[in-house]
Amino acid sequence: MIKPLSLSVLSFLVIGLTACSQSFDAGNPQPSATVTASTTPIKSPQSPAPVAVSPTRPTGPSLSQLFSRVWRVTKAPSQPPSGSIYVFLPNGTLLQTSCVETYRVAAWTVDKSAPRVLRVVEDGQLAYTATIAQLTDTTLQLQKNLVRSNEKQAVTLTAVQQEFVCPDSRK
Repeated sequence: MIKPLSLSVLSFLVIGLTACSQSFDAGNPQPSATVTASTTPIKSPQSPAPVAVSPTRPTGPSLSQLFSRVWRVTKAPSQPPSGSIYVFLPNGTLLQTSCVETYRVAAWTVDKSAPRVLRVVEDGQLAYTATIAQLTDTTLQLQKNLVRSNEKQAVTLTAVQQEFVCPDSRK
C-alpha cells in the first residue's frame, strides 16, 4: 500500500517531468519549443536592482563565434583559477566559472556606440566593459576595464576543443 506522503512525492515528480519534457518531431530535428531572446532581467537573491537584458545585435562585425564556444582563460594578469571558463549566450547571459570557484551567471550587452565592446553586469551593476581585441574560431582576446577599481586587464581565452574535466582538488 502506498503511503500518502509517497503518493504526493510521486505525483510531484510526474507533474514536474511532464512539465519539463519537450515534444520531438522526427521530420524536424529542432525541438518544438520556440526560444526567443528575453528582455527579462536575470534575478538573483542578492541583486539590489534588476537590470533589463536586451542583447544588442551589432551592426558591425559578427559575434557568432563568441556564442558557439566555451572559452577557457589561458592568459591573464594574475594566475586564473584552474579551469576558468566563460560561456556567452546570444540571449545576453554570461556564465563564468572555474574548477575551484562558485559559478556566476551575469548579463552582457553590446555597447550600441561601439559594437566591439561588451558591457557585463553583475549583481545589478556594471562590473566591467570588455573590448574585443581579437575574435577567431580559437582565440578571444579581451581588454577588460573593471569599473569598481578602474583596473585594466588584458585577458586571452582559448576555445575548448575537446572534453574537459576539472582535476581533483587537494583537500
